Amino acid sequence: MSTRTLRWMAIVLPLFFMVGVIYLRVTFVPPERSLEGNIVTVVAVALGASLFSIFFFRIIDRREEEITQRGRQLEALHEAAVALTVEMDLQVVLQKIVDISRTLLSAKYGALGVVEKGTTQIQQFITSGIEPEVRAHIGAPPVGLGLLGMVAPRDGALIIDDIQKDPRSVGFPPHHPPMRCLLVVPITSKGEIFGNLYVADKVLSLRPDGREDVLSFVRADAELLQKFATQAAIAIENAQLLRKTQEITVMQERERFGMALHDGIMQSVYAAGLSLQEAKYEIGTNTQHAGRRIDQAVDSLGQVLRDLRNYIMGLRTGRFQGQDVATSLGQLAAELRANTLMNVVYEAPTKLSVIRLDEARTEELLLIAQEALNNIRKHAQARNVLVSLKGEGELVVLRIMDDGIGFDFEAAAGGDGNGLRNMRERARKLGGDLEIDSLPTRGTNLRVQMPLQPAPTSPAGA
Repeated sequence: MSTRTLRWMAIVLPLFFMVGVIYLRVTFVPPERSLEGNIVTVVAVALGASLFSIFFFRIIDRREEEITQRGRQLEALHEAAVALTVEMDLQVVLQKIVDISRTLLSAKYGALGVVEKGTTQIQQFITSGIEPEVRAHIGAPPVGLGLLGMVAPRDGALIIDDIQKDPRSVGFPPHHPPMRCLLVVPITSKGEIFGNLYVADKVLSLRPDGREDVLSFVRADAELLQKFATQAAIAIENAQLLRKTQEITVMQERERFGMALHDGIMQSVYAAGLSLQEAKYEIGTNTQHAGRRIDQAVDSLGQVLRDLRNYIMGLRTGRFQGQDVATSLGQLAAELRANTLMNVVYEAPTKLSVIRLDEARTEELLLIAQEALNNIRKHAQARNVLVSLKGEGELVVLRIMDDGIGFDFEAAAGGDGNGLRNMRERARKLGGDLEIDSLPTRGTNLRVQMPLQPAPTSPAGA
């Protein structure tokens, strides 16, 4: 009901009521009973005024409640927009979009399906509300069948009250948590549909027996999620732009490093080679001069090694300098995704400020992660990789899971390779534990648990 209609009703209804009461008073009450007629008229007017007030004040209260709720939604929408602007890594932005959409709609589950351009084929599927262990048991991510393949209209939304009863549903895979209602809105970026944003099972309260009350989504929920999808599209475009800028920076750094190798180190190696060739021809006729040439070559090659070490350390320092462990770990995951065909999902800690490690401990943890990701790239033949970093109380937990071919852990641990031995040694230096669960054809689950703060150094002689 519009405000204009309500205003006219507030004028017209009392007039009609008063005219009706006067008509009944004049028509049905004889003059000799005017006193009783007046009393009945007053009572009728009072009763009508009371009912009229109750009716209109209920409408006003409902309007105030709607305005208050809309204000809370707009405030939550503003906070969500701010939360998206503080993060520029694309994978972290996508995960935040899913997490925030659940909070906005009070939904138990959320997901974002990134679709291939011009199709409904899902390239990447990011979830929220499902534990990593459960998601690992579900298996491969969806590819766009059933309801997940129904791309919502560009300016609309899909509301499904009962997923299982919908004729487009193809059911859930084994180990998938049950879901009842679904809301889908598109995320449009640069005029193209980037993907679909899904939220499922709106939960507002718990019953006395502990069960959840699952409500269906309404049009107001769809409108709120559509507004958030518009802000999410802007954040995605910004993150994509930053990623392209970083890729250009990496290419420029590679070119600079290649030029440095060509102009400095390669020439030094070439000069050392010439000295050794000259020494080779003079070793029999001029032993002293040949010895000096060999000494010069040795010194030159030693300088080459020092230059290489400086270049390598310089690249590493420039790469991670000033970054926390969560950001650096995200870069490692992004590099694996960029250099392979794997679907790499990075779950960053929800509060980055909770995980603060010093430079040495950050380096050790990143080297463990780098070794694990290199092993996946070289040997696992995996399709999906999950990298997770969380703060649990006073502990930091790093998990790296893949669905590859796995390996015989006992045989690998007893082999000649140094990879597992080095990772265990680094975990020991961190005061933590390294656990690896792997079997052939069942993938690998690596878990590093370490204290947030280094153990205090015992005094001498203690």
